[in-house]
Amino acid sequence: MSKFLISFVITTALVTGWAGPSYSENFTQVEKFFALRNAITEHGNAIPEQIKNSTGSDLRTLERIFEMETSTLTTIEAYFRILMIAVSTKSETDPGTVKILNGWLDFISNQCKYDIEYLEEASKETDNPVVLEEIIVTKNNTEKLADIVKKSIAENSAMLEQ
Repeated sequence: MSKFLISFVITTALVTGWAGPSYSENFTQVEKFFALRNAITEHGNAIPEQIKNSTGSDLRTLERIFEMETSTLTTIEAYFRILMIAVSTKSETDPGTVKILNGWLDFISNQCKYDIEYLEEASKETDNPVVLEEIIVTKNNTEKLADIVKKSIAENSAMLEQ
């Protein structure tokens, strides 16, 4: 419950508090980032138990999924921090700030590409339905993240035209 409350407060502050109406119009992807972050966190909470019950290549695949999700959460949180600083200093439309924001999003996009490639290969190497389900969920979340990132880059770039 506290994670939800923290997410809600931060989302509310980002969307309404710092930059007014233009901000909420320009950053429609922030809520999607929060929702996906929460879904990844929830999914990741079940993986340690599955790791304990796995062996061999399935064990390594689940460990890698856990590592990927941890890395994904870290990069999302870092983007939130950069964005909050930009908004709180009212520099979110500054070309240098947009370049930094989009650079971080490009980094996340590249990470998504590599993660999806790994997950596609891993799905071919397991017969375990539990592991396969984890691969599918993780791949779906990663594809959602790639889409959110793509739209966020477009939103950030559109702010330069205002």
